[in-house]
Amino acid sequence: MRIFSYDEIDELGEGLIRQYLGEDAEQTYCVDIEGFVTDFLKLPLLYRTFAEHDTDKIGFIADGITPLQVYENQKPTKRVYPKGTIVIERYLRQEHESGRRRFTISHESAHYVMDRTVPHASFHREFDNERDYTHEDFRNLFSFKEAQIDRMGAALLMPKFMVRNVVEMYGCTRSIPVFGDSVLKPTDKLVIYQMANIMGVSFSAFMIRLRELGHLCYRPLSEYITDELGLGQECELR
Repeated sequence: MRIFSYDEIDELGEGLIRQYLGEDAEQTYCVDIEGFVTDFLKLPLLYRTFAEHDTDKIGFIADGITPLQVYENQKPTKRVYPKGTIVIERYLRQEHESGRRRFTISHESAHYVMDRTVPHASFHREFDNERDYTHEDFRNLFSFKEAQIDRMGAALLMPKFMVRNVVEMYGCTRSIPVFGDSVLKPTDKLVIYQMANIMGVSFSAFMIRLRELGHLCYRPLSEYITDELGLGQECELR
């Protein structure tokens, strides 16, 4: 896999989604990521109940060699799927798991896009803070390659032009202020939730994407305490 800059990844992801949507691109606010995978990338998309030892594995793209352990007739069974087949954990089809399902699909499709020169099997994992990880696990979880894959997954699910259109639709013509590392004004937080819902993603995923694309500005936490909460003025006057 060649090394892309984040700007290149964003541009490539946007180009792929624009080509998939065609003339409807500027009027679309939520990417049909399943349609993108099956209709544009021409990849099989399956839902199965995983039987892997690592329960944080919730998505898989096959290389035609590496087996995936799934439940069949309530028994763990190793299956080798044709190269390019995307397999998603079945429980993610539940309505309340929509955001995780969509991001997992986009992550696996990002593997296909980024690994075109050297295809190989790959899992999408979620970090479990109660699990004991080995050094090798940490290298795999937080490798630069996975960071690139995550960025491409975000670029496909939340392409730059679509985020811009949604932000403008909600009247956020200026950068949204974040106080300290994560504190938002209640009104801004509500708007971000609404924008995330329109794009079919989680609040946290959308916040990360807003930061990546420069739609957030960071302010001292003291400004929020003083201006929004009305506290601490007397201390400043002393």
